[in-house]
Amino acid sequence: MNIFNKIKKSQLFTKKSYYGALAICLVMVGVACFYSYQKTTDDLTERMKSIAENPVTTVQDEAINVAEKKDGVKKETAITTVPEKRNETKTTTVKETEASYPEQSIQETSVQRSFSIPLSGEIIQDFSGNELVKNQTTGAWQTHNGIDIAGNIGDEVKAMTEGTVLDVTEDHLWGVVVVIDHGNGITARYCGLNKGVTVEKGSHVSQDEVIGALGNTADIESSMEVHLHFEIIRNEMYLDPIDVINNKG
Repeated sequence: MNIFNKIKKSQLFTKKSYYGALAICLVMVGVACFYSYQKTTDDLTERMKSIAENPVTTVQDEAINVAEKKDGVKKETAITTVPEKRNETKTTTVKETEASYPEQSIQETSVQRSFSIPLSGEIIQDFSGNELVKNQTTGAWQTHNGIDIAGNIGDEVKAMTEGTVLDVTEDHLWGVVVVIDHGNGITARYCGLNKGVTVEKGSHVSQDEVIGALGNTADIESSMEVHLHFEIIRNEMYLDPIDVINNKG
C-alpha cells in the first residue's frame, strides 16, 4: 500500500514538472513575439517618418536600388526627382538626343554664257560623235571629235567665250594647240594654229579675244584645205561644238 502511494505521488510530480516547463516555454515565446512586434512597429514608424520628412524617393528609385545591389554595379538613370512642395514631386525625364543634320541637296550650277564661233568660215567636216568616218590624210576609219572650219593662213582665231588658258603645246599630230578652260566643266582645244600665238599658259581671255592665227600645222589633216580643228570637251566627253555654241549642249 505504501509502495502504491509512492508511485502515485511520483507520477503526480512528474506531470506537474511537465506542465510547469510547458508554461515557461509559452511565456518565453510570448515575450519573444512581443519584442519582435515592438521592433517591427518601431521600424515601420521610423520609415514612415523618414518618407514624410524627405519625399524624394520613388518606387522607381527603390527598383533601381534593388537592381544595383543585385548586379553589383551602379547604374545611371535619366530620372531626376525634384521636390517642389511638401508631399509633391516633379519628375523630369532627360532623353539622349541624336545629332540631326539638315539634308542638303547638291546641284550642279551652270552659268549661262554666250558662245561665238572661233573662226569665220565654212564648216568642211562635222562632228561625228560615235560614228566612224574616213580620215582623208591617213585613210583610217575613226571618230571625228570636233569640227573643221576652213580659212586662210593668218586669219585670226578667237576665244569662243571667256576662260583661262590651260596649256599651249606643239602636238605631233594636231600642230600648235591652245587649250582653254571656259568654266562649267567645258574645255576647248583650238588645233592647227600658226606658231607665235598671243596667249600663254595661265592667261585669262575674254570672249572674242584673239588667241592666235590660223596655220597649217596639223599633220593628221594636212591633205585637207587650211582649216581650224576645234574640239569641245565637257567632263571628259567630246561634244558637238555647234550644239554648244547654239546653247544646245
